Amino acid sequence: MPNVQYERLKKRLSLEDVSRALWLCRKPSEKARIIEWADTESIGLVLRITKRDANWLIRRRDCTIRIGTCEEVGLPLARDVADKTRAAAKRGRNLKTFVDRLVAGKLATHEYHDKWQDKIDLEWADTIADENSEHGRRWLKGEHQLTWTWKNLTDHFLEEKLKTLKEGYRRDYEHYLRLPEFDVIAEILVKDLDIEYLELVRDRLLAAYAKSTVSRALGQGREMLTWAWRSNVRKSGLKNCKDDWWRRWHVAYKSNVRTRRPSFEELARTMVLADEFRNLADGEHETYSGTVCALWIAVLTAQRTGALLMMRPDRLFAPERSEKLPRWKIANWKAGEMKGGRDGGRPHSLPIPPRALEVLERFRSEDPRKSEWMFSAKKPTDRITQSALNNLMYRLQGRVFDHRKKNKPDRPGKPGPKPAAQDKIRKNLFLEFGIKPWTLHDIRRSLTKFLDDNRLGGAASAILAHKHKGEKIPDEERVAAVTELHYNSSQRISLKAEGMKLWVDAILDACARERLKLKKASAN
Repeated sequence: MPNVQYERLKKRLSLEDVSRALWLCRKPSEKARIIEWADTESIGLVLRITKRDANWLIRRRDCTIRIGTCEEVGLPLARDVADKTRAAAKRGRNLKTFVDRLVAGKLATHEYHDKWQDKIDLEWADTIADENSEHGRRWLKGEHQLTWTWKNLTDHFLEEKLKTLKEGYRRDYEHYLRLPEFDVIAEILVKDLDIEYLELVRDRLLAAYAKSTVSRALGQGREMLTWAWRSNVRKSGLKNCKDDWWRRWHVAYKSNVRTRRPSFEELARTMVLADEFRNLADGEHETYSGTVCALWIAVLTAQRTGALLMMRPDRLFAPERSEKLPRWKIANWKAGEMKGGRDGGRPHSLPIPPRALEVLERFRSEDPRKSEWMFSAKKPTDRITQSALNNLMYRLQGRVFDHRKKNKPDRPGKPGPKPAAQDKIRKNLFLEFGIKPWTLHDIRRSLTKFLDDNRLGGAASAILAHKHKGEKIPDEERVAAVTELHYNSSQRISLKAEGMKLWVDAILDACARERLKLKKASAN
């Protein structure tokens, strides 16, 4: 890659500077470089000169907005737009839309263009850049266009699609269609797309993410295009499309079948290491107690992390007949909080043994702040996320995911290359203490194998909230009050309690042995 030189200068720009800028960008012998002249008369106005063109920009701390080329926009107009944009920012307008429409109005051919026409142009730009006005909402949604762009299609598709998804899954689904690599086709009309455009996006995604992420993003993109073709042919501009050609947009990927079942020793050793080694890298904060607690309870309950992290103290209840389960509590989850496939989840109740409750209390006592969540994050109003728990597992293995190294656009308001990221050095505690890599979902297979070996396979299925083929969930069970869920005979509390006691005792006994080994190793 050729070295690109950067030249920055602040001065009061003149018409001679504009002429020189046009000469520099057209000079064949000029080496690749970027020149930026900031105008001292109009704050934020910048003349940016490259080997190909010279553009007017408005640089702000939060964004950079292009006004137009020097050939299209003169110096007086550029200053006028920059000044009006600063005022529009104070009114909370969408600045890119404001600048685009204001410049378009100024450059349009009017038979009678004076201060009155300038006022009309300004008022129109201000109106459609106001997201709270009817015109503004329609414009920002792309409804002023005859057909949708890729960005318009994404907005309209997600508006419909997200309504059909569980609340906890919506953000994750939207994330894949909002990846920045799609920006390259954001303003292209859907009717003008072809397989070459889509393959360009695919290649950009492959350069930044794992194949599993790319496969999912492309799958959702194909679903979105099919939705437009079948349901919005006029708005999408796909009326002349004869077949769903975008089905050819794919990446070769096949998920591996996971069979890993970590042993008691591996699970317990990981739990103890996460508790003992809170500071995993210099310059980083210690692992929050809520995150370590979530890891311990994930192992002790073998629940899916999506539901587990929604656990709240006010959703722990005493059993109906407490004399049979003294000092036990029953945790409850609603149907919408559980994974359930196409027909939705089912309510789930899980008896928690006293020894597991003691673990909860020990970790929660480290954080005196009151929180509505069982596993609170840095802010007590927030809960630990799945990514935080996954990152803890990665960090224990010395794996570093530095998102600054991904393909990102230039920093807002700051041209040129971003500073090089420094690798953080962490120990691979899994390797050092003889633990084979495992994932949180692997715990469920370990519990199933353990209880099967103890002739409690039915308890494992009940604890893991597995749905059997052909099983229908009554509507009254779905909408039952949370406090009544553990009274429902279908929850099989006694069977679950038998399996949970056996599992929790085995795990915590293993933790005690592993902690003793670690202390002896440290002493030596």
